Amino acid sequence: MQERLNLLNRISDELNKDLDPDKMLRRVLDLTVSHLHASTGSVMLFDQENRVSAFILQQEHLSDDRAKRIVGKVLTEGFAGWVLKHGEGDIIHDTRLDNRWVVYDNQPYDVRSVIGTPLRRRQRVIGVLTLVRDEPNKFKAGDLLLLNAIAGQAAIALENARLFKETEQERHKLSAIINSTQDAVLVTTPQNETLLLNPAAQEMLKLNGHPWQDQPLSKLTTNADLLKLFAPNAPTTGEVPLPDGRTMWANITAIPELGRVTVLRDISAFKALDKLKRDFVTAFTHDLRTPLATVKGYVELVRMDGPLTDRQEEDLVGITKAANLMKSLIEDLLELSRLERLEQLTREKIHLAASVQASINVLTPLAQTKGIEMVLDSAPGDLVIEGNTVLLSRAVGNLLDNAVKYTPKGGQIQVKLGRNNGQALVSVIDNGPGIQARDLPRVFEKFYRARPELDDVPGTGLGLAIVKIIAEQHGGQVWVESQPDVGSTFTIALPLVSNGEKV
Repeated sequence: MQERLNLLNRISDELNKDLDPDKMLRRVLDLTVSHLHASTGSVMLFDQENRVSAFILQQEHLSDDRAKRIVGKVLTEGFAGWVLKHGEGDIIHDTRLDNRWVVYDNQPYDVRSVIGTPLRRRQRVIGVLTLVRDEPNKFKAGDLLLLNAIAGQAAIALENARLFKETEQERHKLSAIINSTQDAVLVTTPQNETLLLNPAAQEMLKLNGHPWQDQPLSKLTTNADLLKLFAPNAPTTGEVPLPDGRTMWANITAIPELGRVTVLRDISAFKALDKLKRDFVTAFTHDLRTPLATVKGYVELVRMDGPLTDRQEEDLVGITKAANLMKSLIEDLLELSRLERLEQLTREKIHLAASVQASINVLTPLAQTKGIEMVLDSAPGDLVIEGNTVLLSRAVGNLLDNAVKYTPKGGQIQVKLGRNNGQALVSVIDNGPGIQARDLPRVFEKFYRARPELDDVPGTGLGLAIVKIIAEQHGGQVWVESQPDVGSTFTIALPLVSNGEKV
């Protein structure tokens, strides 16, 4: 018994020495053959489809071609195939009396006793371990128990080796991706100590070979915009200007029990393109104002020239309507351009309930023309935010205006105020036609209209884009939830303040 325990200990040591399956199993096979005084032995390993993925024969002199033929024969006709099929070990006391044993051509030795057992892992046979002797009745039931224990250890070691190999492959793959990407990748602890900086991040921080592992980020850079993103309760995205003139867009993701992963992408080209676009829009819209005013002036002159037929009056009304729509579009474009250029807001404390009620009062006459009821559902307590009154009124007004436009006659619009995680919530809920799920991510894009069949509803396609920019300028966000033919809920979230500080 002690000898068997010693063998199992030695085999355990051998299995832990090397994670190469071939070397591991060959050494285990040699020890097992020696201990049980076998003539020789073999190990066969199988893939998920029970095809041979590897085999080890103790006979070193066999050619690969002959070894493959032997393995194929014993799996289809022989004892190893029986063990694989039944998933259990057994002993052949005398091969001449048991048809499970097959003799292959030019076998250099006589086999009379055979013992074999499966290597099992997670209810699946992953291999077969077989030993043979040249005399009958040489293997006992105790030998099978020992072989089962050895096979169990080997199966666990093979599984560990497989998992280690897969982990290493994934690690190398991930390392290659992170190191080759042009985006800067920073991994930091909750205390903002650096765990990983890829080459792009090291270049961005101008480390020049300076040691960075486990260093506080504040010791590696003085970039205030970058460090601000790592402050408590900071936003998870933001622009980071660099001293060399580049602008990076940072996106921070919290990883439980690790810290944070920050990816910074160079958006300098997009910023330059966006500036060109804004400059063009500003110049274009300014230049449009004069001819548009001229068109409207001539409409009035035509009316002053004398009596008009009903058809002529209808045409002039159409021209005026189109001119007014163009005027609204120009004003929205200029407003959008101004907001995008805005770097700092004039802020004051705003009592949200009063501000929202004022916006409702402005839109109530328009709602009444369609028989729409507007209801304000205020949250308990005073919701105080810090921001620009005019801009926030514009944002809420745009949401209310949209709701009135798309809510059917006799419908209802509910404006709900609430709070959640230190933020004030303003939700505008309508029972209009709703928005398809595929369109939801794009509703805040400029000029995007989610329901083409409702193109007769007046609008410039810029109202929601303006709402989004105003919300972001106030450190908040806006989102939409909607179901077709049920209605939509647009929500603006803004940071609450108490005694001049964010809650």
